[in-house]
Amino acid sequence: MQSFRLLKEIRAQNRFILNEFKRVNETIRYQMLGDFPLSYEDVVQTHSSFDYQWGEISNGIAMSDDQKFMEVITSLLCKITDLSESWFPGKKVVDAGCGGGRFSYGLLALGATVVGCDQSLLALDRTRDLCRPYADRLSTKQVDLLKWEETETYDLIFCFGVVHHTGNTYLGIRNLSRKVKKGGRLFLMVYGFPETYHDFMEINQHETLRSQLHHLTFEEKRKVLVEKFGPYLAHGWFDATSPRINDLLTFDEIATLLTRLGFKNVKRTMPGRNHHIVADKT
Repeated sequence: MQSFRLLKEIRAQNRFILNEFKRVNETIRYQMLGDFPLSYEDVVQTHSSFDYQWGEISNGIAMSDDQKFMEVITSLLCKITDLSESWFPGKKVVDAGCGGGRFSYGLLALGATVVGCDQSLLALDRTRDLCRPYADRLSTKQVDLLKWEETETYDLIFCFGVVHHTGNTYLGIRNLSRKVKKGGRLFLMVYGFPETYHDFMEINQHETLRSQLHHLTFEEKRKVLVEKFGPYLAHGWFDATSPRINDLLTFDEIATLLTRLGFKNVKRTMPGRNHHIVADKT
């Protein structure tokens, strides 16, 4: 039984390695072609994918229309940021990559003044609509995290599931770190590099589906995913499989980078493959 399980784990790891090797080979081939850099094409595709996602497929589990999720959004935010409810009132917070605005809404409900940032204008529209009850404490702006030159600093930079989609994860994290004031906090949710058998199985499932849907339009992908998983889960699967850029990092490398950028008390606040990380600016 143990040897059979070990064989399954090796097979899962090999599938992951082959997928990564295929991605590297494809990148090299496009570079040799010298026509349209794959890296830039992937950035454009990833941006367009999120535009479509927030415009056409923004509902589902753990989204703003999920009543049970929104009922616990404030307690979840306190848990993943490792901050008490009493910390938020009056604080200046950036929701970097706000998407449909679910976390902006929660941060506002906790009493913070929030700047919702996203590269997608459709996402910003949804954020403003969702957060109308707190419009006096919300502002929004279109931002590319890799080109964010603003000098203003904030008490909390909150960035959930964004930097690993930028095409330059380290640069994205560095730019975010510059917006945290001294004594402030940075929160990141970053896709984790697989370590366990279940991690490899999860990522392999995503990669298999991403490969199968690769040639389809966004609308065709949506239809396939709705048919396969139902409308309530389609958003999550689209998010996991449509964007071409999905960087995977270990906790140690993120912690090392943040330490070099002047942070301390770097720690994870949630279990699981993906990293929910907080760090304090010194």
